[in-house]
Amino acid sequence: MAGTALDETSRLFTLLRVRKIQRTAQHTLDEIATRFPAHLIDDVNARGLPPDRTLCRNQSKATLLRY
Repeated sequence: MAGTALDETSRLFTLLRVRKIQRTAQHTLDEIATRFPAHLIDDVNARGLPPDRTLCRNQSKATLLRY
């Protein structure tokens, strides 16, 4: 019983850590997108980033400040 609880707790913390890393990575990509010219962003997206990691050049800096 205690082993199962520890396993589930460990799995939950791992899941939360992975989600935090994913949010940080997306935030970093969004910040990069605000600093690079649109043609470079299009080039990066054309190389096939995973769907949750595509750069969006339509976001304004004000939108990013919410993070």
